[in-house]
Amino acid sequence: MFRSTGRLALVPMLLVGCADVNNVVGGACADGYVPQGNTCVPAPTAIHDDGGTTTDDGSTDPQGDGGIPGDRDASATPDSGSTVISSTNPGFTDCFVPDIACSGVCVDPTSDPNNCGSCGHVCPSNSCVASKCVGSAPGHVVVIGHDYQVAPSASSSQARVLTNATLLPLSNPLRVMSYEQYADGTAVKNAESLVSAEAKLLGRTVSFAATTSSSTVSGSIDVNNYDVLIVHDQKNAPTGTLATIGSSWGSSGTLATFLHAGGVIVVLTGGQGTAEMPSLASNASLLTVNAQTSTTGALSVLAPADAIGAGVIGPYIPKANTVTLDTETNGGDVVWVIGQSGSPVVVHKVMP
Repeated sequence: MFRSTGRLALVPMLLVGCADVNNVVGGACADGYVPQGNTCVPAPTAIHDDGGTTTDDGSTDPQGDGGIPGDRDASATPDSGSTVISSTNPGFTDCFVPDIACSGVCVDPTSDPNNCGSCGHVCPSNSCVASKCVGSAPGHVVVIGHDYQVAPSASSSQARVLTNATLLPLSNPLRVMSYEQYADGTAVKNAESLVSAEAKLLGRTVSFAATTSSSTVSGSIDVNNYDVLIVHDQKNAPTGTLATIGSSWGSSGTLATFLHAGGVIVVLTGGQGTAEMPSLASNASLLTVNAQTSTTGALSVLAPADAIGAGVIGPYIPKANTVTLDTETNGGDVVWVIGQSGSPVVVHKVMP
């Protein structure tokens, strides 16, 4: 690394060589400057993957953002003309702006589909432009006939279908919008605990963003902000409310856009309260569900090769509040994953 021997050593040479005080004429640059070609330029900062920065003189940047979007200070604006000097500190990764360090590797978040806009954000379309996922990819709707009011064990088949569905996207951390307006708090907590525990086993993390506003769902769901939308069983909704919400979601078109960009929507229903989750799913054009019927007893794993059925062990023993679904025919883009007597309990629909 180039270091100055003092300002006085530089001044005579600059006076002789050129009127531009930043020129190098066979000598060293002043403190705070480094050579670039025949010119002295301000010394850049070294940006490290621990979120901190180190200046050329070894001091630290207390803000620790290094001008990188998605770091500690997301409001900072990166300087596209900056360069990065190498560091001798172990465990650090130095990157050239606009690159950022993700797991010890420099990546360009403006165009890397596996780190689009931030580390770990995977574009389902495999296309990232200007830090945004673009293009189309098959999305997934998974309707599960359980409400998780009674928590199954983490190793149970009932837990497995939920975690398989929620963890379908590859992003890490996984960003989940959780619609809870009329949901039971215990059921929500149980479901999220199962997903978080399974993600931890896989070396992944999950962030849940709860909303109690149906308009927030239709106004904010987007693959650049969320990977998954979980619609919990809205058992406490007033009569007729869920049909109206479903219609508003369907007419807004945002859920359809989210799905066609590769998003995942998981709908939970246990047949409790007003038992109108079928109306919400149908009116939102997620999956046509004509009716649901409470059921008990062992179920069959109908599609073990499906992504939602992977690792699910039969016979499938459900907890309380389990329903079969009178829904779309099995075949093509619709897969009955778990069922009983010709009626599915878990349905996976691919949205091309």
